[in-house]
Amino acid sequence: MPIKKIKSLINLQPFKIKNSLSVRLLSYILICSSVLAVLITSIQLLFDYQQDLGKINTSIDQIESSFVQPLAVSLWNFDKEQIDIQSKGIMNLPYMQFVKVHEVVGNTEVAMSQQGTIKEKYDISKTFDLVHQGQVVGTLFVAASLDQVYGQLIEKSVLILISQTIKTMVVSICILFIIYYMVIRHINKIALYTRNIKLSSHNQDLILEGRHRHISSSSDELDELVYLLNKMQKRIVAELTDKEIAINELQQERDFSATVINSSNTIICCLDADFKIVTINPAAVILTGYSQEELNSKHWLDIFVLGERKAELFEKLSNNEPMHNIEIKMHDQMGEVNTLLWTFSAFYEGMDIKYLIGFGHDITPQKQIEQEILSLNDQLEEKVNARTAALTASNEQMSQTVEQLKRTQQTLVESKKMASLGSLVAGVAHEINTPIGISVTAASFLQEEINTLKEKLSENKLSRSYLEEVIERFNESGRLLNNNLTRAADLISSFKQVAVDQSSESCYSFNLKENVEQVVTSLKHKIKQSRTTVFITCPVDLSIYSFPGSFVQIYSNLIINSIIHGFNDWEGERNIFINIELQHETLVIDYRDTGKGIPDDMADKIFDPFVTSKRGTGGSGLGTHIVYNIISQLFKGDIQFVKSKQGTHFIMRIPYRASMNS
Repeated sequence: MPIKKIKSLINLQPFKIKNSLSVRLLSYILICSSVLAVLITSIQLLFDYQQDLGKINTSIDQIESSFVQPLAVSLWNFDKEQIDIQSKGIMNLPYMQFVKVHEVVGNTEVAMSQQGTIKEKYDISKTFDLVHQGQVVGTLFVAASLDQVYGQLIEKSVLILISQTIKTMVVSICILFIIYYMVIRHINKIALYTRNIKLSSHNQDLILEGRHRHISSSSDELDELVYLLNKMQKRIVAELTDKEIAINELQQERDFSATVINSSNTIICCLDADFKIVTINPAAVILTGYSQEELNSKHWLDIFVLGERKAELFEKLSNNEPMHNIEIKMHDQMGEVNTLLWTFSAFYEGMDIKYLIGFGHDITPQKQIEQEILSLNDQLEEKVNARTAALTASNEQMSQTVEQLKRTQQTLVESKKMASLGSLVAGVAHEINTPIGISVTAASFLQEEINTLKEKLSENKLSRSYLEEVIERFNESGRLLNNNLTRAADLISSFKQVAVDQSSESCYSFNLKENVEQVVTSLKHKIKQSRTTVFITCPVDLSIYSFPGSFVQIYSNLIINSIIHGFNDWEGERNIFINIELQHETLVIDYRDTGKGIPDDMADKIFDPFVTSKRGTGGSGLGTHIVYNIISQLFKGDIQFVKSKQGTHFIMRIPYRASMNS
């Protein structure tokens, strides 16, 4: 059968023919059959060879019994004609090659007759003495050749091999066809099904043509293999489905835990084996005044424990003593003393403690009230006769406590505002660096030129051309100094106005366009670095009597949010539009950018505290919350988030006052 027909029969792809199981089976069958055919042929040829040798020996024995005695008589009678006839008779025997008759005369031999082919060496030969009446009258030499035997064996071997080859090929192809029909085609289908399988609940079971679909007593290995493959596929799909459900539940649980931790008022921190802070939630940032980056890798004792108790608490933590509801005092960044109620839980990895999880609840207001109550109790025992005065003093103390709480709240708000001021300082510092650097270079150059002029003046080497060149260089350096120092002075003046407004929270009339332009100038470095363009639309003469620092806070938070969240990894347009106009005694600020926008799952809670898409990468989630508080609480206005297909859009409405008396 042609090889192409075999390929089409077993449905093999051309580039896989060398690795096909069918071809390898055919090769193994042919090799085994060929070896077996050669072995059988060799045994048969050996047997035939032994038979032919037996025939030659029989012929020689026949010569001895039938020709030796008559030749002796003919030689005794000197009948040469009879001797030739008898020699020819010997040559007619099978495989005889040469016959020679010698007459013995004394000690010499005389050739009487010879027949056949003379050679130096014969395959089989024998010499007989011709004896007549007890006397040796001559000798008979006969020789047989195996050439004919070899020729017959070669012809026979060729015929046997050809017949065996044909028979082997026919049997092999039949066996291969049976194997293909019963095994290979099903294996190919199983392989194709396995290669294209998609692990989903919609997969169809593998069904082999002409095979049992279910395991029964008449099923064989292929049926069991298909059954197990279908069962395994269903089991894998089920396990993957369960795993996906478990992963989704774990993700939801993790998100829920992260939300609870980040929005909790209780400080939650994770300490390593050296009691250094690994992670900490935003409540610690608000309480201590330190940023998230500053708290990370700090020693817990250095932040949350006063000096006199550090050694005691360090020993307890080192000895892994239980610590539950322990009151510990601390200093925040502003020097105020706060009291926290701490509880620690160990997180184990095997038998060893890997982390300590600390929970610190701020009980400073309660402790202050408790201290006041204790103080009042002591005073009541001493001032029984002055009850009215004691109650008055108590009321004053309570008023002071409430006032102190208000001051603490104001301090936290001021801390966040100063953090925003820091970003403005960084931007202005970057802008000021260039003109100041150029001015320093120009001043150094002027000093060098003045020194050179002094040397030439002392040596009387001044010339008109040199003075003209010096004056030209002085003019150029003076122009550079004047331009760059003027630029630096403008930046410093702009920043000074913004900084004073942010820190003092003074209320006065100011120009709205100049106010927003000052913010853009202060953030010029960040805006330029993010390749953003800011478009401002505002009447030139529009002024308002309000808090300019709070307006700066609003613009700064919104612009920085657009840069960090809206334009991060954004390939589209990077534009910010700020439209300010007066509508019926209401100041309307329309803020819009062309970034990636706010996800739908965050849009409904955009003004809530600690809501951010940059959790863990520097985002605090307080920017829009602060803007909302300023507009709603300080300005008594409202802010609206407008959902759009692209970008972020806020509309702010603030009651308008032109002057203090309006």
